[in-house]
Amino acid sequence: MNDDIINRYTLMLIKQYWEKPKAKSEIQAMLRHWQIIADFIRNPDNFDLDQVTGYRLDVIGRIIGLARSVPEVIAKIFFGFDGHINSAGFSSKSDVSFIGAPFFRKFAPAYGDYQLGDNEYRRFLKVKIAKNAASSTISSDDRVSLQEVIQAAFNGEAYVTDRKDMTLALNISPKVPPEELRLIVQLGLLPRPAGVRYDYFYQVTPGLTFGFSRNPAARGFASKFNAASQGGFFSRKIHV
Repeated sequence: MNDDIINRYTLMLIKQYWEKPKAKSEIQAMLRHWQIIADFIRNPDNFDLDQVTGYRLDVIGRIIGLARSVPEVIAKIFFGFDGHINSAGFSSKSDVSFIGAPFFRKFAPAYGDYQLGDNEYRRFLKVKIAKNAASSTISSDDRVSLQEVIQAAFNGEAYVTDRKDMTLALNISPKVPPEELRLIVQLGLLPRPAGVRYDYFYQVTPGLTFGFSRNPAARGFASKFNAASQGGFFSRKIHV
């Protein structure tokens, strides 16, 4: 560890304390933490988002303003019947591998906390940085646009549209699982201008979703008389 900061401030002791060992020791003890921080900042590899892991990634997260722990985002398993993905039946006395689930209570939280792994955390930190630097428009020539942040957040599987009423609509591919959408929403990674909110989240399939002629990526109605004219599917609202 380099002691340059400790030495620099030790030299600032006034004359009457210069020969006092306790005064020097107190200054050195107080500056020891500052020296550690200075050494950390001097090494640019400590801030290489593509390389750092574990605690160093947490430090970057605190600087950016994004925690690794995400509250109430993963659906809990409760007692239920076959066919429901977040349910389980009764446990078995004769088979310890068969684990049941508790009954749902009215005021019990339906979602549990989630701890991001390094790769997930790194990805969302980059999205957070892009969001912090983004412009307030869907498209922009000189800054990161809202659309580009959405594309980064969902790996190109979503886009945003302006509803012209101070709301935005998020259109998501079926490839994006609801858990990932809930995670991104809970982390506050959806960019928006001040005073504008996201009205609905829609699940759409690019090129296969029903729409009108002004949207080149949409399909119209199917034709009874032309088998080649396939209609589009209606988009579906997603509740998170």
